[in-house]
Amino acid sequence: MSMMMICGLALFAFGAFLDMIFRERMARLGHKWIFFKGGAFNYREYHKVRRANGWPAWPVYLMWAAYICGLALLIAGFYSHFSAPSASLR
Repeated sequence: MSMMMICGLALFAFGAFLDMIFRERMARLGHKWIFFKGGAFNYREYHKVRRANGWPAWPVYLMWAAYICGLALLIAGFYSHFSAPSASLR
């Protein structure tokens, strides 16, 4: 496994950790089925509640940046790992 793939997986894990924090905050406010929504989690609703509770906005943007950069690193890592010619084939 290349270093790019490891960093991509780490960024995905970090994004998932931040997402879990947002869902936990919403669950504490009374949204009961928030953990079962999967990809249908409404971040717009989170931003409305965030303002009322004084939570900062930047962690949501950091989560999306981690997901995007993690995906880019995973694609680049897979490409470099599986498309590099090996010395035994020459």
